[in-house]
Amino acid sequence: MTVDVRNKTGAEPAQVLTDHPIDATTDIGKREELKNHLLQAAALEMQTIPMYLYSLYSIQGRGRSRWDPGMGAARLIRSIVVEEMLHLCLVRNILVALGHGDDIRFCSRTFMPSYPQLMLHRHPPLTLRLEPCSKQVIADIFMEFERPRARPEESKPGPGEYATIGLFYKAVIKGLEDLADEHGPELWRHNQPDKQYVSGYWNKDGGGEPVKVTNLSTAKQAMELIVDQGEGVNPDRPTVPIDPLEPRPGDDELPHYTKFSRIAEGIEPIGRVWDVPADPTSEMYVSDPAAMRINTLFNAAYCYTLHLLDTIYAESRADVAPGVRSNRYRLERTFISAMQGVLANLAETMVAQKIVKGPLAGRHIGPTFEYVELPADGKKDHLRRLCDEAMADFPQLGGDNGVRWLLGKMPDV
Repeated sequence: MTVDVRNKTGAEPAQVLTDHPIDATTDIGKREELKNHLLQAAALEMQTIPMYLYSLYSIQGRGRSRWDPGMGAARLIRSIVVEEMLHLCLVRNILVALGHGDDIRFCSRTFMPSYPQLMLHRHPPLTLRLEPCSKQVIADIFMEFERPRARPEESKPGPGEYATIGLFYKAVIKGLEDLADEHGPELWRHNQPDKQYVSGYWNKDGGGEPVKVTNLSTAKQAMELIVDQGEGVNPDRPTVPIDPLEPRPGDDELPHYTKFSRIAEGIEPIGRVWDVPADPTSEMYVSDPAAMRINTLFNAAYCYTLHLLDTIYAESRADVAPGVRSNRYRLERTFISAMQGVLANLAETMVAQKIVKGPLAGRHIGPTFEYVELPADGKKDHLRRLCDEAMADFPQLGGDNGVRWLLGKMPDV
């Protein structure tokens, strides 16, 4: 059943929706339906990551908000992004446990979102955008994405829609329960737990941890962790456990919706923000070769980072042991370095630089988070060549512990 969910902005749904529509009016009763819901749950989590990162990167690094006695907008958004990455992996762990780990690729033209784009299965339609951080963007887009409860005045959702993301996940949990009742242990017989992501996670300002999915109980734990941290959280509960699987009194954090509300209300300051464009694309930078080169490097590094995560899921962690060299462990650690070192440093270099030519002259360069085709072989050398080209205008990418140095430490996967 295909649903036309375009809206007045001209934004269209992700390809995963148009290629594999779902019917929200009926329960999940077949394995294929459950797999489809989980694939789209992963795509839903993926929609948040570039959007939240763009807002985070737009916040100037030396403003008072970074040193405010409270958390500040930058730290709150960063904590949410890390948890969204966790949610993405939790959904994929369930797919692996159901024998569908090979049916998803994060580094894929059809999986990676482009903006503006409609939120998957959202009623009413919500257009997602890459925009510099502001109270309005937080309130109108981010809080609406994470909204835990539908407004009473909103009309009834259509056949492919859910009023909240929490209701979408509630349908997935019920589908897991029903199919587990029907098939028993046979539902998990194709599981490869050694291929799941179960370590290499650290969130200074947030919580949760990866879950190894082996049965209905652990699959529900993974789903409920996602919901508790933000999607569908009960608005009457002001906090959630930092460790939802083993909660301890007083060891709590705010859910995503509440974190965003504190920014929208001005409780946590945003500080100064770079004047980056909304919904940038590579075409916008054609007139400025320097902007084009560093954005090309960013997109290649972004796709490489997602490819690293795909590679981790293809590599067994059976050889991970204390005192033993492990390729899987190396991949996990370099994935984190790619996210926190390469991408973050590239983005912060970009947003501090003005565009000097073309229709956007005077604005600052914003990363576009676009899919690019990486070479089948020599991905690492390809990234280093792109970095060498960008360094002609951005020499700060070089030097000890710079982006160029970090790229040299990345695996050639």
